[in-house]
Amino acid sequence: MFGRKNQDGRGQTPVPAKTDRDVSAPSPVRRISIRDIPNTVKAIRRSFPGPRGAEAILRVAIERSAYADLIAHAKESLEVEVCGVLAGQVCEDDEGLFLHVEAVISGTAANQASTHVTFTQATWNAIHQTLERDYPKLKMLGWYHTHPGFGVEFSEMDLFIQKNFFSGPTQIALVTDPLSGAVAIVANTLRGIEYLSRFWVDGREQPCRAPESVPGNAPETPPATGDPGRSAQALEARVSQLVLAVDDLRTSYHRFLTFVGIVFCLAIVVAVGYTVYNQYISRFEPPRLNSYAPVPVQIGDKTVLLGVGVVEWQVPPELNAVFLQLEQLKREAAEKAVKEAEGKEGKAPSPTGAPTNPPPDVVNPKTANEPR
Repeated sequence: MFGRKNQDGRGQTPVPAKTDRDVSAPSPVRRISIRDIPNTVKAIRRSFPGPRGAEAILRVAIERSAYADLIAHAKESLEVEVCGVLAGQVCEDDEGLFLHVEAVISGTAANQASTHVTFTQATWNAIHQTLERDYPKLKMLGWYHTHPGFGVEFSEMDLFIQKNFFSGPTQIALVTDPLSGAVAIVANTLRGIEYLSRFWVDGREQPCRAPESVPGNAPETPPATGDPGRSAQALEARVSQLVLAVDDLRTSYHRFLTFVGIVFCLAIVVAVGYTVYNQYISRFEPPRLNSYAPVPVQIGDKTVLLGVGVVEWQVPPELNAVFLQLEQLKREAAEKAVKEAEGKEGKAPSPTGAPTNPPPDVVNPKTANEPR
């Protein structure tokens, strides 16, 4: 059996071997029905959160919150792969079977590398504990992981994990590239693992990427070399990766500038607050005693010791200016007193009692006419 693309290019359609009948018409998409799942799996009757008459091998509906958590987890690391599981319900409506993913559980303690990821025993223990504690009514519908920077085609190891650990007909695998945003989903069918062409998030259709062939399944017609469509898709994916890388770099730069600005503003606020607080406290801070020394003082014929304490007081700037002004006034008054004292000393009598400037001779009127 060989495979070819539908005319709308949305997925793989099995083509039977040539017969006498015309085989040019495409075969209809065969959905996974309730008869394809074991009796132990019970499908819940529920309306499909999407358009009616959707053509898909298996309809997959993902809640918006769950898909947002998946994308956020995928973008946590652009260097190594991350993984987790999809939790939800197997549902059925009038058109058949579909999966309703209501939550994602990230795989902690997984062995992560740039090109592969491994579920460890610790990872499984953490997943089962979270599923039983937070989502007791949900079932494990599959798993997801990332391919940061190298597309969304499932590798041989990815398909091995799907075949051996998630082999149920209602279990899927999702891979996403956090740099380009591309998504691919595979499901287990009677013909092997097949890529899905679309899925739905909150009722809105989302496209899936699908390669020309799936390793491990029946061989398909090799793709034509030099396909301009595939070249355009590869170029678009590369441009998307470069744009996302530039956006991440710009976001990191803006975060750094924001952090520096916040630190600078906090430093200014702290400095201003410390200055205001220091000025406020200095007004009410009492003097601090630094030392205490006895000083002898003579009182009458006795000598007594007088205690003198040396204190330290941080004088507020406004009081310090007042004190400086008072000190200047005292200094000017002292200089004025010295000058006045010097002036009085210049006019004082001589020590012998004689006047400094003797008065003129006194003439006796009785002897004034006598000859000399």
